[in-house]
Amino acid sequence: MVPIGGRLRLGAVAGATAMIVSLVGGTGVVAQDAGALLPDKGSVTILTWEGYHDQAALDAYSAATGVTVTQITAGSVDEMFARAQSSIGQIDLVYFDAGNIVRYHDAGLLQGVDPSLIPNVANIAPGLPWQEAEALDGVIYGIPYNWGTQPLMWSIEAFPEPPTSWKVLWDPAYAGKVTLPDDSYVGIPMVALAEGIADPYNLDDAGFETVRASLAALRPNLRTLTTGFNDAQNLYATGEVVVGYCQNVAVVNALNADGVRFAYGYPEEGTPFWIDGAMMLTGGNRQEVYDFIDHTLGVEWQAAFVTATGNAGILDYAVAAEHVPAEVLDATEVKNLSDPDFWAAMSPLVTPNRFDERIAVWNEFKAGS
Repeated sequence: MVPIGGRLRLGAVAGATAMIVSLVGGTGVVAQDAGALLPDKGSVTILTWEGYHDQAALDAYSAATGVTVTQITAGSVDEMFARAQSSIGQIDLVYFDAGNIVRYHDAGLLQGVDPSLIPNVANIAPGLPWQEAEALDGVIYGIPYNWGTQPLMWSIEAFPEPPTSWKVLWDPAYAGKVTLPDDSYVGIPMVALAEGIADPYNLDDAGFETVRASLAALRPNLRTLTTGFNDAQNLYATGEVVVGYCQNVAVVNALNADGVRFAYGYPEEGTPFWIDGAMMLTGGNRQEVYDFIDHTLGVEWQAAFVTATGNAGILDYAVAAEHVPAEVLDATEVKNLSDPDFWAAMSPLVTPNRFDERIAVWNEFKAGS
């Protein structure tokens, strides 16, 4: 496992067929049933993650275009879904990973997207496997905005030798010093990987019992479950926790702003990865919404995003290198896009089976039952 002390990273998958084709890096991207454009409202509302959309940049965009952009932030995948479900018709774009497309689709929340209305899809790095990630049944529902992994992170002081397995989270030596996100969607796959389950997204009865027992065994080591990136950052900064499951490597980047004190790496059992996209909700198929997506895929916006947060964004390394400081870019996962062996060690977040049961198991874990 290679420890990384610097900035951040993120990833997911799809496929498509039919009427409108836009070429991206030589690959045909097809959108079907994207729907006729609705009248503009003069506003765009997005549901996103902390740090994804700089408020000053949104204000500048609004001033330049006359389109008001309102952002709402969520701290977990489950919270984001609940907010989207309770705000039907009020939110235009939700920035979630492609493994959640089925969940939103089955809830009747999604609107197909037409990539041909977004010229800046040409800026998406050729090495990012997004075309297969953002579609369902021949319809594209999202356009990638950011990607990365969900690795193990730790305090370098507490770990002079980098840990190489998820099992370190269960080590009694770190009782009360462990944290992970309060999110069944991302938490249970990590636990399953730690237990040697090859497919953490399709658990049978025995798999669920293994995960349930493993979570119970983890409780003595758990300091708390985090709700959002800032929450996790504060816990590490104060020394309350020294090792954990990293929801977003932006946490590591922020902690290392004044010197490298924390690191992250990819455990030998496999590491979940994701691709967060701008997913269009019903009613969002308006020109002003497409224009906003296009603007945020521009080189200038993406370079500022990577520079400010250490996220990977969507740019190819060669393009990003022209606009992002080298010390920032080289600490991101952007460079991994050109590594032919990188994806083999990753476990893409996909729609898990028995979703309600996973939430129930997670709630049992939280309740200590």
